[in-house]
Amino acid sequence: MFLRTGMSHAQTPLDKRRIALFNYLILFCVATSLILGGITLSFGLFIQPVLCLIASILLSISWLFNAYGRIQFSKGYFICLCVIMIVGASLIYIQEGQDVDLENMLFAAMAIAMFLVDGFRKHLTYWFIFTCFLVLKVLSLNAQGIEGTIFGLTLINNIVVASVLYLFLYVFRSILIKAFDRSDQHEQTLRSLLDNAPLLMALVDSNGNFILVNHNYARRFGYKPRDLIGKNRKEVLPEHIFEKHEPMFQEVLTTKSQVSFLEETSLPDGSVISANGKYEPIINSDGNIESIAICVDDVSELVRAHKALKVANETKDKLFSIIAHDIKSPLNLFHSILSLNHDDVISKKQFIEYQESLKQRLTSLTGTVDELLEWARMQLGGISAYPAKVNVSSVVHENAELFHTLIQRKNINFKIDTPEGMEAWIDENHFKVAIRNLIHNAIKYTNGGGSINVVGDQNESETIVRIKDTGVGMSSDRIDSIIKKEIQKSKTGTAQETGAGLGLSLSLGLLEKNNCNISVTSEIDKGTTIEIKIPKSEC
Repeated sequence: MFLRTGMSHAQTPLDKRRIALFNYLILFCVATSLILGGITLSFGLFIQPVLCLIASILLSISWLFNAYGRIQFSKGYFICLCVIMIVGASLIYIQEGQDVDLENMLFAAMAIAMFLVDGFRKHLTYWFIFTCFLVLKVLSLNAQGIEGTIFGLTLINNIVVASVLYLFLYVFRSILIKAFDRSDQHEQTLRSLLDNAPLLMALVDSNGNFILVNHNYARRFGYKPRDLIGKNRKEVLPEHIFEKHEPMFQEVLTTKSQVSFLEETSLPDGSVISANGKYEPIINSDGNIESIAICVDDVSELVRAHKALKVANETKDKLFSIIAHDIKSPLNLFHSILSLNHDDVISKKQFIEYQESLKQRLTSLTGTVDELLEWARMQLGGISAYPAKVNVSSVVHENAELFHTLIQRKNINFKIDTPEGMEAWIDENHFKVAIRNLIHNAIKYTNGGGSINVVGDQNESETIVRIKDTGVGMSSDRIDSIIKKEIQKSKTGTAQETGAGLGLSLSLGLLEKNNCNISVTSEIDKGTTIEIKIPKSEC
């Protein structure tokens, strides 16, 4: 706790190191004073232990200054206090005629000053303390009765030592600061690389305590990087993630080998990602695990692309099925009948009887090809909407009339309830294709004698069209597939009508291009309701 006092006020990493060094010096001096006080007390002295205790208290005040951000003042206070205590104690011993060379401790104060004080002041402080030392040394030599050559040589020796120490400390301080600067630059470069990496990266010790984390990792778990340092994985990770990953962590500790994972998981920031990651042990020269690197990549886009590719492959297979069955089969039939007629295997009268069937098959085939081409254009982005005011009632009646024969044949009770003149803002051709397909689907999957109602309504901003039938209905899975505009596997109608399975996908795609909202509700054997909400006017 005391060793980190004042670090929050540091401007640079170098300042943090110097504050840490300063705190160590304070601790050392306080501890030394207390130890000396204990030793002198053991010799039966009382004044010296009290003075040592007072010195310890006065030195400890430097921590208080550090805590309030008065770092420079604290350094000056600490150095001055040390010098005053050494000078004062030296004068007492000189006065008592005790030669203990206590003034030599000022060399330590000189060295401390060179590291703690900045700018030109460090030179002034260094030589001022040395001047105090020379004064004390002269007084000590005079007290000892030393004069002449010995006196002069002693002073010269101390001046030489002080000069050499000054030069050494000055060069060493410069080299050390440059080394720290380079180290800080490298650390900042590494930190920048880590923080700008799209990965979630962390380094933990063998107990699971965080040593290093990048910004992305900390942010995803709701922390700042510095707040995670020293915390344990169990404190940081959500319970469901910790329980899943703890066995992997223990496996790394046991096997000393990499463990990889790929999973979908929810993070505290609310995001759900597909996480592709690994735990990588970092082993020291003794073969023991020193730390474990954690690296996680958010591969959600890749997973989504993989799923989309899978859907595309399934769509391709369905298209080939459509081409093979719904297009090739009628063509084979046409070819067979024409061949029979050409070879006179069937009579002209029989050929004429087949014409109606051929006409129906040809109409169905043409519709299938048209739908297939329109669907392909839509998938390639080749369809653009050109919305305008459209008479919805007119379009509904016009397209329902196309299926008049089929409705009569199946004896379906078909009703249209759309207010005359009801309008919407939509591309007319798109709306016609969509309504035609939706009405045809309703007829196709409604049993004979059933009913179909097409109802129109309006509010302030929307025109609403509902197509409700009493047909065979659909499962929720099929509804989801329809909403996603996937190609449906064609199902035979209640009167054995065939189709390509493209109609619904094409209709929903066209409606969405016109800013329409579509909802589908259905119940097996009870029927289906499709609701289309169309903008009433230009958006």
